[in-house]
Order: sequence, then structure tokens, then C-alpha cells
Amino acid sequence: MAGALTMGRAYFEEMYAQANDPWAFESSWYEQRKYALTLAALPRERYRRAFEPGCSNGVLSSLLAERCDELLAMDLLPSVVARARARLASHPGARVVEGAIPGDWPRGTFDLIVLSEVAYYLTGSGLRETLLRLRQSMCPGGTLVSVHYLLETNYPLKGRRVGEVLDETRWLKRTANYAEESFELLVYEAC
Repeated sequence: MAGALTMGRAYFEEMYAQANDPWAFESSWYEQRKYALTLAALPRERYRRAFEPGCSNGVLSSLLAERCDELLAMDLLPSVVARARARLASHPGARVVEGAIPGDWPRGTFDLIVLSEVAYYLTGSGLRETLLRLRQSMCPGGTLVSVHYLLETNYPLKGRRVGEVLDETRWLKRTANYAEESFELLVYEAC
């Protein structure tokens, strides 16, 4: 995974050292609204097995778990994984593991993969590797949801570039999108 996640562990350790919820996932209207839009954009009522890398403290994960028989959520830092596990404790089909994409990509197949504000932390080569692993693990007809911030950041990739790369991926067919000034939500079907 070297070079794939250029923000690196230190960036996230510093963010979480400043606050348990540095992006206000639990309290901000922006996040709550974005989660509602994400859930509304899912084309199926129920999914067999889902993967959510970069789950942070598990706020979105707990909402996804309501729609999935199994949910595998992942985050980089042990302390953050512990908070997500505590949040998901009442969901027997949910599991949270420590790791980062693309290097720690899990085994098995998924009919839902949610990249919510995580793909722009990757380099271009990291995103390409992620798409290779995603293709190998995505069930035919499976759903990919990508949500990314569109305003200025210091992240390796711009949110719009993530969307462009996904749109250029031949085995993905965009089925829905929602965009506003600050974020874009894209839904794809694996072909």
C-alpha cells in the first residue's frame, strides 16, 4: 500500500487527537443530510454483503447495517475502529476491522461497496489499484456508491477527479448522481 494513501496514518492520528469526531459525523447537518441522500440513492432495499472502507466512527455504517445482511466496515486507527465497533454492537451482521484500502482489501464478494469521502485520500495509482480490487470482489450487478467532497482540499485527488475516473471505468455504469456545491454522490452498477 506504500504510496497509495498519501495522507498517511499520521494525518488521521493528528485529526483524531484533536477530537473524537473531527469531521462532526455525529452532529453536523451536512453529514446527516448526506447520509440520508446516500441511503435514498441505494437502488435496492436490501443487500447481502456490503463493504465500507474508511468508516471512521461508524455513523454511516450503522445506517448501512440496517439495509445489509452483512456489513464489513474498515478504518485505519485502532481507537477509531473501537468506537465504530461500539456503535455497531447492536447489529449482529456488522463487523469492523482495522486496515486501509487498497492494501488491506478484504476477501470475498460484495453486492454493495460504499466509498464515502475516502477515495480522494488515495493517489491516482492507489485509486486504480482500488478499482482493480473492487472489480475482483464486486458481484455482477452490484452497487458502488461514491461520495466525495468537491471544494478545495489538500488531499491527493480532487473529488471531481474521483468521479471522472469512475465514469471512465468501462465495467461501471453510472445509474444515478446527485451534486451540489460541496459534494457529489454517484451510484454505479457493476457490469
